[in-house]
Amino acid sequence: MISRLAIGLVALISLTAFAPAPLPRPPKKPAQAPLLQQLQGTWQMVGTERLLNGGRRITSKTTAKIRIEKNRWSYVYDNGGKERVGVTYNISLDPSRTPAWFDLSREGNPQPQMKGVIGLDGDTLRFCYVLGSRSDLGRPFNTNLGEGQILMTLRRLRP
Repeated sequence: MISRLAIGLVALISLTAFAPAPLPRPPKKPAQAPLLQQLQGTWQMVGTERLLNGGRRITSKTTAKIRIEKNRWSYVYDNGGKERVGVTYNISLDPSRTPAWFDLSREGNPQPQMKGVIGLDGDTLRFCYVLGSRSDLGRPFNTNLGEGQILMTLRRLRP
């Protein structure tokens, strides 16, 4: 009886000794920088779109650039080879929302002039917003264009 128990115990121990090794863990993804940090830099405005009453789509293109430095959004224009900074806004960002809430307001005015959401996909930034004067429309739910909203598409400029 004891010999059977000893043989069974030896068999059990030997089975666990030859168990397969665990599979390797997948490599960790690199930590992603906070959203505002990812937005830093100069962006070329590809164009803007808006829907007017009745669903008529208006598209416009411009050579304006947007520079995001810290929490500032500035329009930058080429003025005969020299750079001219136009209107500057303060950025208010809530990355905990999906998509992230992104508001632009002027210095000394707490009410946002542009209230919307942003989507960042690589080097393409989409900002769908309503003007502060149209706050009755509410914040867009996503970066798809809706009635009374403006969609701005930007591409990152590499130095």
